[in-house]
Formats: sequence, C-alpha cells, structure tokens
Amino acid sequence: MFGAVLVALALLAGLAPPEAKDAKAIVFCESYERAFQEATERGVPIMIAVIQDDEEANDDVWANTMNAPEFVAATQRTVNVVGNRGKEEQHGSGEEVRDGKKVKVCKRFGSISCADHVKAEVGIFRDFAREGMLKTPQVMLVLPDQTIVAALIDRHPLDEFLLAFAQAEKKLPNGLTQDEFLELRANLEKSKAWLEQGDLASVIEFALPYAKRKSSATFIQEAVGLLAKVEERGKEEMAAAEELIKAKDYVPAVARLEEIAGRFRNTVIEKVAKERRATLTKNREVKAALNAAKREETAREMLENADRLRDEGEAERAEKLYQRLLETFADTQAAAELKGRKEGG
Repeated sequence: MFGAVLVALALLAGLAPPEAKDAKAIVFCESYERAFQEATERGVPIMIAVIQDDEEANDDVWANTMNAPEFVAATQRTVNVVGNRGKEEQHGSGEEVRDGKKVKVCKRFGSISCADHVKAEVGIFRDFAREGMLKTPQVMLVLPDQTIVAALIDRHPLDEFLLAFAQAEKKLPNGLTQDEFLELRANLEKSKAWLEQGDLASVIEFALPYAKRKSSATFIQEAVGLLAKVEERGKEEMAAAEELIKAKDYVPAVARLEEIAGRFRNTVIEKVAKERRATLTKNREVKAALNAAKREETAREMLENADRLRDEGEAERAEKLYQRLLETFADTQAAAELKGRKEGG
C-alpha cells in the first residue's frame, strides 16, 4: 500500500516510473570507473547495487526485485554497476559472444566477469561507504558527480525502487538509452566525414533531432556541435553572397541565396538566407536586374528553339520565331546575336 502511494505521488510530480521493455536482464558495466564516464557521455544516472552472497535479504532483492521486468526496464536508462565479492569458483562462469569474440561472464550476474564485480565493490566501498561500512543489500541511484539521489537499503516494495529511478531520471532528463548511445557513437564518425565532404544536408538530418532533445549527454553535445560547424559554413557562404550583392551582381547573388536556403534547410542559416533574399528582391534595381535576366533567359530559349526548327527543315516556322524574338526581346543579347547573324550574311 505504501509503495502504491509513493507511485501516485510520483505521477503527480511528473515522475512516472519507467514502463517495462523487452530487456531480459540488467546489463552491467564491466568497469566501475568506466560507468561514470559512460553516464556522462549518455547523460544518465548510475544505478549501483551492492549484493552479498548467501544472505536472505540480499538473495531476495537480487532474485525477486532486481530481476523483475519493471526493474530491468528501468535500468535501460541508467548505467549499471554491481559490487559483489563472490569469486568465479562460487558463482561459476559462462560465455557470451560480443563483436565476434567469446567473453567470460559471471553466471550469477551475467554480462560481466566475477573479477569485474569484485573490483567494482572496491570502488563502491571507497566512494560510498559510511563510517567504514557498506550496508547490503543496497541499491543507489547516483549522478555522474557521485551525488546520491536515492539509496535503498534492505528490502523495499518494487514501486519504491522504480520511484528512485524516476527521481534520478528527472535530474538528468532526455539521456540516451544503451541502444541509442551505441547508435549515436557509431554515427558520429560518419557525420564528421559528411561534414568534411560537404554533405551538409546529411549532417543536419543526423544532428538536428539531438539539438531538440536538450540533454546534458556529452555525446549529444558533440552531435549538436556539428550543427555549429554547419552554421559556420553557412555564415561563410552568406558572406560570399554579400560580396556579390556589394558588387551589384544581383542575379547570381539571388541564386546563391536560394541555393544556401536549400542546402541549409531546417537551420538558422536557411531562415537568414530566405530573409535576405526577400529583402533584396524588393529593391527596385535588383528587380530590374532579375527581370532583365528572365527576359534574357526567355529570349535565349526562343533562339534555341528557332535554330532547332531551322535545322529540322522548318524554315518558315523558324523565321517567324526569329522575327518574334527581334520584335519582343530587342534589348537582349540573344536578339543582338541574331541581328549579328543576319547582318553578317
């Protein structure tokens, strides 16, 4: 009953316990020190468990609480460490295949070796023992700076453990799950290569969702940093467009702004380029240049069509089109070229 009340209070406070997922068991980090580094990279808390062998409360918390589907699901959004002094001859060992290699794992805790959880217990004792004691069974939710958010000693209702996870997650929202972390780590290198190759659209598509996520994860911040580099490129290209405007090369300047807006879609550069183009095209001198360019383009197309008709033996139709060109677009380069032809023979 008490646990249910705690969960109800958590819901009111915006601390909904995590929903159960498909994970079958907790994945423990093989190194206590690495756990804090990974938690910083992922922007998530650390779940630290200290479990003693062959003691009723410890066995109960491990077997019935920490292996409950809801508890396992919650650990997908934390980095997880277990400290235990048990040796391989007590627990036994098995094998897992990771990246094509066989890895020895503890039969009791899985995912790490007995040597790993023995070494982790030393680190946990050093950093979290109080008055020379580390009570067990104990589950702590801590932040990467070792701030303890919650510490549950001995047996508690499952709901209280889930509330502790929710409280810790509220301190570090929007962190990366283990799967998201692995995916981001793999794609970061690809995205850096895209940036070097000038494939800015792919970089933006990759990094933009992480910018919206607003997380303290250093890997997310690294991804967001790629957007800053994209923006630097955009500023350089905007500066080049401004040089064209300064030289009164309005037609290529407008084309450059359109290109920039397209290549930097969904970024602040797109907005700046569109706004600059809109302002520029309201200028009377620029309008005249754009209209002249459009007339030239139409006249050139007309000349090419007339030449095609002539080459296909449609001389009469070609001549009519030539005449129309001279009458309608007399001020264009295409008309001047046609006049030159006629005068030349």
